[in-house]
Amino acid sequence: GVGRQILQASAGNMKKVTLELGGKSPNIIFPDADLDKAIEAAAVGFCRNSGQICSAGTRLFVHESLHDEVARRISEIASGYRVGS
Repeated sequence: GVGRQILQASAGNMKKVTLELGGKSPNIIFPDADLDKAIEAAAVGFCRNSGQICSAGTRLFVHESLHDEVARRISEIASGYRVGS
């Protein structure tokens, strides 16, 4: 809705508009995934660039059969990251 309002407002003076409306870029882990690769990619996806890029994987959809293992391993990886410069 907000994007439409911005686009309509720009039409009156013919401004070029590019809208970045927070597309949350989910990562999805299915039961047949290579878990080592999927978990590492998911951790990098939300941590690289502090999550401040359009393709930051800020949501993670995990099949319920994998939930506990993925949550544990993601937490272990993220706890090893250093915060700051």
